[in-house]
Amino acid sequence: MDEESKRKKVNFDFYQVWKVHDDQENVFDFDDWCELMNTTKKKLDDRNIGYNGDIIRCNRIYVANEDKNPVTMLHFLRMRRGTAPAVANLNLPKLSDVDLKADEYIAEDASALFDSTNYVLMLQKNIFSLSVKALQQYVNYFWNEGKSDDEKEEIEFRPILRKDSYKRSKKANIINSFSFKTANMVKPIQSIFKTGIQNIIDSAKGYDGVSVEIKISTTRSKTSILDSKKVHDSVDEIVSNKNLFKKAVVVSGDSGHSEPIELLKEKLSCTREYVIPIKAFLDPEVVEQDMIEKYSPNNDKYKEIVDDNL
Repeated sequence: MDEESKRKKVNFDFYQVWKVHDDQENVFDFDDWCELMNTTKKKLDDRNIGYNGDIIRCNRIYVANEDKNPVTMLHFLRMRRGTAPAVANLNLPKLSDVDLKADEYIAEDASALFDSTNYVLMLQKNIFSLSVKALQQYVNYFWNEGKSDDEKEEIEFRPILRKDSYKRSKKANIINSFSFKTANMVKPIQSIFKTGIQNIIDSAKGYDGVSVEIKISTTRSKTSILDSKKVHDSVDEIVSNKNLFKKAVVVSGDSGHSEPIELLKEKLSCTREYVIPIKAFLDPEVVEQDMIEKYSPNNDKYKEIVDDNL
């Protein structure tokens, strides 16, 4: 890779789509929402709504792999109406505004894939674009538009949690760090744990706190690792007493890079890497094609992993 390009890692999270109405909940075929948008909101301007001072929009909806294992692809935009970044010159100290026309905005985007066979949404994670909360709000705005209060339904994107987190953590031999946070404790926990967890909790008694959060990590040296047996013993105790913990993470280095394993509520996700020319945006068509190949049973078959965790 030369100086004219850069590598960018992009994360994708997985959700199952649900619909709630009058305390009744069922999985929801998100294709119904997509059909509604393509039928009643054909003009892009009709899809724009305000959100926290910005404009958000479902930019495009289309079906891929129509002949075999079809999936629905969506592209969302967030257009900034607030403060924009500045333009700087390598040789001058002064900053200047980005030159935009009246109908142009700095945009951040995110793509999504929907599989109607398991009601799963694969969503590109972009912290500058739409959060899941914002996306839900957008979707519900159009789904409930024109409905009376008793007709309205709430569409939810519920994260798919990994079922194999415990097994993966127990297989970790190269452990770079181990952290946990206890749940609020009305009374100090008395001698429940046999590992170092108890010593850590006991050491905080004098502060009259209600929870403890700690991270145990190694030095930056590649040969510096935690005692895997002691970490595994602590993992066993945490998993056996989940109600006493809010969070617990083991960071494994077995694969050659740091892999966080969230023991309690680890969201199913995957990561892809792209080479992007300097000063260029990541082409959503490239991302969407990659999502299709990663997920599709025709190619990388990530769908099998998703189905195993539903």
